Amino acid sequence: MKKHLANIVSLSRVAGAVILFCCKNLSKTFLAVYIFCGFTDLIDGPIARKTNSTSTLGATLDTVGDVLTYLALTKILILRKLVPGWILAWILSAGAVFGVCTFISKKRFSKFYLPHTYLGKIFGGAVFVLPIAMQFMPGYVWMSVICSVASVHSLELVYIQSKNDEAKDFVPTVFHMGKA
Repeated sequence: MKKHLANIVSLSRVAGAVILFCCKNLSKTFLAVYIFCGFTDLIDGPIARKTNSTSTLGATLDTVGDVLTYLALTKILILRKLVPGWILAWILSAGAVFGVCTFISKKRFSKFYLPHTYLGKIFGGAVFVLPIAMQFMPGYVWMSVICSVASVHSLELVYIQSKNDEAKDFVPTVFHMGKA
């Protein structure tokens, strides 16, 4: 059982993310399930490492959970028309740069990958906080913060993908490239 615990946690996030699609926009239920998804995202990796049960399946479940959670959030933001046009253009621009990164990695390393960085973690945290922050401030204010971090992060990834000699899964910052 201990060997499968991390995958069970990841699967619970996938199930929670599916439930998010059925919740009323930014309702208390949505926020509770969303926070549950965030919590499980924080603990599945450490559980896998602690129980020595990291796996390709676990990494895939983690990614599926992340994508579904953020798709549910995107659905809410678009349906409530909470994303101004200029923010949407900014998001699409940053997304295009992320796309370029994946193609750089495919060409240079024969696989699609995006290294994990501290800025990436800050970006993920900022996105996660969005529906909670929207309870206290206009959404476009926090979305501007998210887009700023995403822009810098996407440029960081292009630099890392272009200059790194190998496809490392974790490169803390551009200042750590090439270090073990």
